[in-house]
Amino acid sequence: MLYTAHVRKSGKWRVGRMSAVSVPVLQSSPAIESILSAMPNPVIGIDRQGIVRLCNDALLELLSRKRPHVLGKPIEECIEGSQLPNILQTGQKETWRRFSLKNRAFLVSRAPLYIEKQLVGALASLHEISQLEQISGELRSVRLLTEELEGIIESAFDGIYVTDGQGVTLRINESYERITGLKRVEVVGFNMRDLVERKVFDQSVTINVLESGKPSSVIQTISNGATVLASANPLYDSTGKIVRVVTAVRDLTELNRLRDELSQADHLKNQYKEELLKLRQDSFDSMEIIAQSAAMRNILDLALRVSSVDSTVLILGESGAGKEIIASFIHRHSGRSDKPFIKINCAAIPEQLLESELFGYVRGAFTGASKEGKAGLFEAADGGTLLLDEIGDLPMSLQVKLLRVIQEKQMKRLGSNTPRDVDVRILAVTNQNLSERVGQKLFREDLYYRLNVVPIHVPPLRERKEDILVMVHSFLEKYCKRHNRRRELHPAVIPMLLDHSWPGNVRELENMMERLVVTVAERTITTKDVPAPLGKQESPPSARPPFEGKTLKEMLDHVEAAILRNAFAKHRTTRNVAKILDINQSTVVRKAKAHGLKSRGKKNGIAIT
Repeated sequence: MLYTAHVRKSGKWRVGRMSAVSVPVLQSSPAIESILSAMPNPVIGIDRQGIVRLCNDALLELLSRKRPHVLGKPIEECIEGSQLPNILQTGQKETWRRFSLKNRAFLVSRAPLYIEKQLVGALASLHEISQLEQISGELRSVRLLTEELEGIIESAFDGIYVTDGQGVTLRINESYERITGLKRVEVVGFNMRDLVERKVFDQSVTINVLESGKPSSVIQTISNGATVLASANPLYDSTGKIVRVVTAVRDLTELNRLRDELSQADHLKNQYKEELLKLRQDSFDSMEIIAQSAAMRNILDLALRVSSVDSTVLILGESGAGKEIIASFIHRHSGRSDKPFIKINCAAIPEQLLESELFGYVRGAFTGASKEGKAGLFEAADGGTLLLDEIGDLPMSLQVKLLRVIQEKQMKRLGSNTPRDVDVRILAVTNQNLSERVGQKLFREDLYYRLNVVPIHVPPLRERKEDILVMVHSFLEKYCKRHNRRRELHPAVIPMLLDHSWPGNVRELENMMERLVVTVAERTITTKDVPAPLGKQESPPSARPPFEGKTLKEMLDHVEAAILRNAFAKHRTTRNVAKILDINQSTVVRKAKAHGLKSRGKKNGIAIT
């Protein structure tokens, strides 16, 4: 028997029995409406023509419509893009399909409706998931953050040990396992007090933190013998209660190893420093620079450092102290060593001639000038170094021009208005006190400060007596070779050389040694060969002769020490000194020790400093 739908005056739908040509149709009833109203999620049903025949209050609230504006309307007018009519065509059920409506996310289930095995419509049930998606996103962020923190903890070089507020172990990282040798299964889930009682640890920094509420550090011994530094910090909740204790653990064995490596590196640094010093000394020796005293070594160290830059250097010191040697040393070690090194004595040339020598001149600049003109020393030294000796005697008129060259790196030839670029490093030398000459208005203050970028004070020979013996040997050998003579010093001469004040400094000493080599007839130079005033030293009234009031033994010891010091300065090792002095090496070692001559630790003997 077939059925058809009847419409009551109330507008309610029901299924009724009709003629044989009738088919079942979808209609509502009080029971169905009661069931739909009780459902919290939106529900909507359509008939075979896609007309809405069923809906509940949740759906009306979602659509913000009243019931008459929904029932009897095509589904497309109520829910745009609804897939519910597709169910009428397929007759297949769809479950939990994602669907968006009113900017809200839903999971929708769609199903066909059958009466007596005949399709009469389709029903859709919506379940909102907007909040679930938000929660899911937050959970995903939390999961990513947790994974990141896990990675950080596991990649930490230090061991990490975490407990809760009661001291129960929650986790350890791989570094902790590596450092202590303990595995997770041995500690995770166990209380620190139980672990201490079982002697897994000799003490617990976690317990200290839980009892004091403050950070703590201890040296902890593990049951397997490992020793670690454990530093723990408490973590509090909003109520001030300790909820976690995080401990960082570092292997003291590793720290001790690093300390040993640092010590070894420091030892190597000192060793390299000594080797560098020796290389520098070899460099000094190869250039015939005698620098046995600490003062001269410091000066040569400074000169070596400034040689690598182009700063102007002012070299100060008494006449004959070796200022020009220091200037040559700076040039030889500079990046300009393959370029010209020009020297000029500012005190030895008249002012009119000095200007043309320094700056050059053009054709017809003055009477007697060369027809071709002439380049000055600044141009000749271009790319190299210009040594201005006796700079304190430079005339005031030329001081202005020199200042301009230093500041602007340009100069003009006499008679020309065309500036020329010059790249010259200036080394200035003087035995005068330039600051006093500035005060006397004899030297420009601005030029003084331009020259005094790096001042080097060369001490007089009387203030570096350690260099005297080495110089004596060097000059003696030099002039014996030059004049084809064989000469040696009597030991009694050495104290005379050491006690002389040498007002002429190195120049006076060198001249003295050449004089002795060429004038003394005998092979041995004795005290009677030494000319005055060296033989009769002029000394202050308070000074006493070197041997006055001394016993014979004291005088012999003094001479013996001088001879040894002199021999070591020349030959360095005890083996070579013993050979030169024709005595046993053991005797040299014993006497050197007796006279307080310190060793530099040479393998084949004692090198005296």
